[in-house]
Parts: sequence; C-alpha cells; structure tokens
Amino acid sequence: MTTALVTGATGFVGSHLVRRLVRDGHAVHALCRPGSDPWRIRDVLGDVHVHTPSLLDGEEIGHVVKAARPDYIFHLAAAPVIAGATAVDSDVVALNFLGTVNVIDACDGVDYLGLVTTGDAFEYGPSAEPMSESDVCRPDTLHGITKLRATFHAQAAARARGRPIVILRPFSIYGPDDHPRRLVPQVIAGALGGTAVALSHPNIARDWVYVEDLVDLYLEASRKPEMAGGVFNAGSGRQVTIGEIVDTVFRLTGLAVEARWGAFPAAAHDTDHWVADMRCTLQAFAWRPRTSLEQGLRKTIAAMVRHRAPVGAGRSAR
Repeated sequence: MTTALVTGATGFVGSHLVRRLVRDGHAVHALCRPGSDPWRIRDVLGDVHVHTPSLLDGEEIGHVVKAARPDYIFHLAAAPVIAGATAVDSDVVALNFLGTVNVIDACDGVDYLGLVTTGDAFEYGPSAEPMSESDVCRPDTLHGITKLRATFHAQAAARARGRPIVILRPFSIYGPDDHPRRLVPQVIAGALGGTAVALSHPNIARDWVYVEDLVDLYLEASRKPEMAGGVFNAGSGRQVTIGEIVDTVFRLTGLAVEARWGAFPAAAHDTDHWVADMRCTLQAFAWRPRTSLEQGLRKTIAAMVRHRAPVGAGRSAR
C-alpha cells in the first residue's frame, strides 16, 4: 500500500482519481475546498482521510502533508471553469497560481515518489494547428495565463529542486459525474428529459478525452520520475465538433430534442480547430486513450440514466 494525496478531490476528475486509488487499495488523503459538496465521493468517504485547508494557506497545507507523508501527490484543484464561466479574476489568479505554488512548496518536506500537477489546454491559446508542447504558448484568457504561470513554476521547481514533478495538460474531459451545466451532461439531460438545449455553434471543435482514461495517465505519470519537469498533453489527438456530440447523443439515446443553435454567442476561445498533438505523450508513456467517444458517451448516458444527475439552473452549454 502507498499513500496518495489528492487536491480537488471532490471535483470531476479528482473524484474519479480518488475512487480509483481507494479501489486499488491505497491510503488516500483528500484535500477538499472548505464547504465543498462531497457527493461525487460519498460512497468512499469512509475510506478517505478528508482535509479542508485553503489552497492559499501554505502553512496549513504543510501540516497536512507532514502528517500524511504521501508517496504520490496529485494536484487537480483550480478555479472552476463551467460552461465558459470562471470565478472572479482574483480567485482565478490566487487558486490557479498561488495554490499550485503552495502545494509544491508544502510537499518539499517529504520524500515523495511522484507529483503530478494539472495544466490546461487553454495555456496554448487559439491555434490552427494541432497543439504541441513545443509550441510558444499565447493564452488569451486569464485562466490560461494563470495555468501557464503555474506550469512554469512546476517545471522550475522540478529542475531546481530535483523533484519528480510532471505536468499534464488535459483537453476537453467528459464522463460520468461531470458538472451538470457542462456540454455533454447538458445535452444528455435534454435528451433524457425531452427538453430543448440552448447551444452556441455546431462547428465549435474540441479534443475530447474520457475521464477514466485521463485517470490512467495521472497514475502512470506519477510513476515516471524520469519525466520530471515534463509537460504532456492529455487528449485523444482527434477533434470532434459540438454538432457531432449532439448528433451522437441523440443517436445513442434514441431521443432527439430541439437543439437551439445560436441561442447565445460563442466565446472568444471557441473555434473550429482545437486538437492535441499527442506524439510527445505517446512516446513518453505506455498510456493510450482506450475509450472511443461513442463508448464514453454510452457510459456517461448509462450513468445519468441510473442517477439522473441534477441539472443546474439554466440550460446554456458551450
């Protein structure tokens, strides 16, 4: 048994990672935002050590790390981006950058085997070509800017301190237990409930990666100290438009509702080209995305049929 520390443990990806670690027999310490709802990990809460320090309180995070003495650290906590909406600017800067600095610094006191921190595809900015880790990043959103700054800090810490820190840059993640206001659960909920879904433009493209496949990559990356300081894309290498997502959900459910295209304007970062260059990741890791988009959507639909996850106020989706 090893000990793992997960920040953002009640979030979408963090909860899947926590449940995988518990299932695999690891001791898990979960850092959760004070007041966060643990509904995603409620079934494993009895097997998890829950801590609620603020990401901005480096001293308190240090106390948690010192007590837990984790072998592996997975840093997923960040300011939320939901249906194109972000937190206020001050929170985005503090949580995305200072939170990452505090977690990495707090872990300096333990001899951990691997630390994986989470970047974001928005670090790249718009691009007409597949996005590669060797590209010059030109983020055009505060979220992307602060994530890139955090990535630079993680790289510098890995190299200057000789620590096994790896940075993953996820693209568009989907799967069971996603936030109900995000695109995929919105479309599925509309189909299952017979309710029209408001959308922007069908040609907006994203590179979609299934959440459990992403968890596999986190786990392998944590066990690759030779990749310290490396930044790796986490996507499928294939872009799919929102229109294709909607059509596939309707086909798989056998239910079609009104898709209100143009119900609101597309965000500035929404383009018809958005895809990861996965060559670097596929060369560095044995990992491969195992779940096709259709398989992943089937699993997500089945989970929502079982649980009928609540739909948030409003039905806007990117």
